[in-house]
Amino acid sequence: MNRFDRWQPLLWFNLVFLVDFITKRLVLANVETLQQKVCILGDLLRFIYVRNPGSAMGLFPLGRVPLIIISLVAIGFLIFLFRHTSAHHKIRRCALAAIMGGALGNLVDRVFYDGLVVDFIDIGLGTHRFYTFNVADMGVTLGGTVLFLSLMRESMQRTTVTGTEISAENDSEGAVLPSISDLQDTTGSGIGSDRDDLDSRP
Repeated sequence: MNRFDRWQPLLWFNLVFLVDFITKRLVLANVETLQQKVCILGDLLRFIYVRNPGSAMGLFPLGRVPLIIISLVAIGFLIFLFRHTSAHHKIRRCALAAIMGGALGNLVDRVFYDGLVVDFIDIGLGTHRFYTFNVADMGVTLGGTVLFLSLMRESMQRTTVTGTEISAENDSEGAVLPSISDLQDTTGSGIGSDRDDLDSRP
C-alpha cells in the first residue's frame, strides 16, 4: 500500500470538515443577504440562512447538551470503527472519515454557537422543499451511504466465495466417493468372476 492510500481517509476528513467550516463562516458573514432566499439554480437550489437547534436536517431537537453528548459518543464510536478497520478496506475507511468530518463540523456549532447549527442549502421544486442542510450533513449522509454499500458489497463477495468453496468441496467428494451404480457394477462383476472360476474347476 502506497503513502497516498494510507492518507486518503485523512484527506476526506479534512475536506468535509474544512469546507463545512468555511462555508458556515461565509454564511455568518453574510447573514443579512442570506436571510432572503438567494437563488443559485433557479428554484431548484437556493441558499438561505437558518439556525438549526436539532440534529441533522433539523430532526430531533433534543437540546444543546444532549446533542453534544450524543455527538461525542458517535464520534468516539466512529474512531473505534476506523481504528479497527483494516487499511485494505480503503473505501470503508474513507467513508468513516467523511462521516467523522461531518459530525465534528456540526459539533463545533453546537459547542461554540449556542447549540445552533448553521444550515443554508435549500433544494426542492416550488413548495416541495427538502430539509435545509449544510456541508457537514452532506458528509454524514454520503459517507453513510458509501459505507452501507461497501458493507453490502463485501457481504455479497463473502457469500459468493463461500458458495464457490462449498461447490468445490462437493465436486471433490463426488470425485472420491464412488456412486451406488459403480458399487453395484463392481459387486456384480466380482460375483460373475467367482462363478466362472467355480465352473472352470474339474
